[in-house]
Amino acid sequence: MQLLQVQDEESWRAYHLIRRQVLYELRGKSGYDDMHPDEFRLGHFPLLFHQDGTPVGTVRLDQRKETTVGKVRLVAVLPQYQRQGLGTAMMNELENYAAAKGIRQLCVHAAPDAIAFYRKLGWLLTENTRLTKTIG
Repeated sequence: MQLLQVQDEESWRAYHLIRRQVLYELRGKSGYDDMHPDEFRLGHFPLLFHQDGTPVGTVRLDQRKETTVGKVRLVAVLPQYQRQGLGTAMMNELENYAAAKGIRQLCVHAAPDAIAFYRKLGWLLTENTRLTKTIG
């Protein structure tokens, strides 16, 4: 299993396909924008999680310049790979990736149905749907 920064055209296609399907189509939402400026901002790291070379999940880590706090964004795992421990593995890899960038605390605004997942991984609920975790 590997968490790799999205860089080439093939990875961008897989990244957007997973996010569009999981976070939009399966939730009955439309309007996904694969050219959204946030994807390309300095300090934003789009990441693609692979199992045996197959892209199965995505997450984006946003880090503001000169800070040790990272924001976790748009976590998605393809439905056929859910409930197999891959989300947990991806988040563990994300923590390692973030720690290597000097990040010491992560935060996420989670969908209500994802809060239990984050809490199981040691995240603390700090307000409605905001959770934090100290790493490193």
